[in-house]
Amino acid sequence: MRPDAQQLAASEVERLTRAFRLLGDPGRLRLVAALLDDCEYPVRKLSSIALLSETATSQQLRVLHDAGVVRRRRVGRQVLYRLSGSDTRALARRAVQRAALRSSKRKDPLVTYIITEPCIDVKDKSCVDVCPVDCIHESDRMLVIDPEECIDCGACEPECPVEAIYPEDAVPDKWEPFIRINYAYTDGLERVNELVHDRAAQSPPPTISGYRE
Repeated sequence: MRPDAQQLAASEVERLTRAFRLLGDPGRLRLVAALLDDCEYPVRKLSSIALLSETATSQQLRVLHDAGVVRRRRVGRQVLYRLSGSDTRALARRAVQRAALRSSKRKDPLVTYIITEPCIDVKDKSCVDVCPVDCIHESDRMLVIDPEECIDCGACEPECPVEAIYPEDAVPDKWEPFIRINYAYTDGLERVNELVHDRAAQSPPPTISGYRE
């Protein structure tokens, strides 16, 4: 069950806003990412990893320290930095994991999975639960996959109880229009809704026992 954003307390919203703001700077994001594996580094090492001057690194570490994101300790003449437990750390870890999945698993930027006609008016969300990058989205009458986020991992395909999901190059000819429908997600859900409505009007989906009567 996904959390309802409307139920978040104002204080929690403010905490998350601060965390997103801290990660909004490329230099700070690189510094936090460099420390994610419970590493402890001095300014010089972090400067090299984050592609910043030592002066800029020190300035950004001061911001992160004041915000409680990093803690520091002195060893001889060096000051070593490591991450504290925080929302900023958690958000950065999740973002870096997603970026790594996209980089390591995407075989071809043109290959994606496509959700087709059997999903219309069914919208079973088992596929959403197993997607590692949250690339499956809900429109008015069906789910669609964001082709820019899909990493071609295939986790969603076997979870669909009505066999609506196919690799793009294996979509049955009769459902080829759904390739365009999924790709329309980048133009917004209103466009997806329009295309699904037109398709269903031209070719009404047949019944599926137990799902679509």
